Amino acid sequence: MSSDAEAGAIAGLHDVFNLLRTFEDDGLTIRRAGALEGAAEKVTAASLEFIDVTEPEDLQRQLQAAVKALQIAEKSARAHRRNPLTRPISHARFALNVGIAQGGLHLALAALDPENTPPVPESD
Repeated sequence: MSSDAEAGAIAGLHDVFNLLRTFEDDGLTIRRAGALEGAAEKVTAASLEFIDVTEPEDLQRQLQAAVKALQIAEKSARAHRRNPLTRPISHARFALNVGIAQGGLHLALAALDPENTPPVPESD
């Protein structure tokens, strides 16, 4: 870690990652979607600190995918509230995109802060 700004950015990424892990514990409930407010902005701000990072070369792409997935998850939550007929689809989109965001952040954190990043959970 070369600076306090980068350390703060990594801490912010850990905060968002840990927030996404709480959704995993709740069965990815869409009713807590309000907790995601500001998460995409936090990841975007953190990614600016690593704009010059060359290893891993796909770091910016991983962070961008996480931001996009968080935005889609928030959009799915709004659709879930507005339209009762499409709630099952909205819930599935929400869960999928929370997982995508979590995966992107996990890969980024594994590259930036490997000693403080939890291992990838094993599938059953």
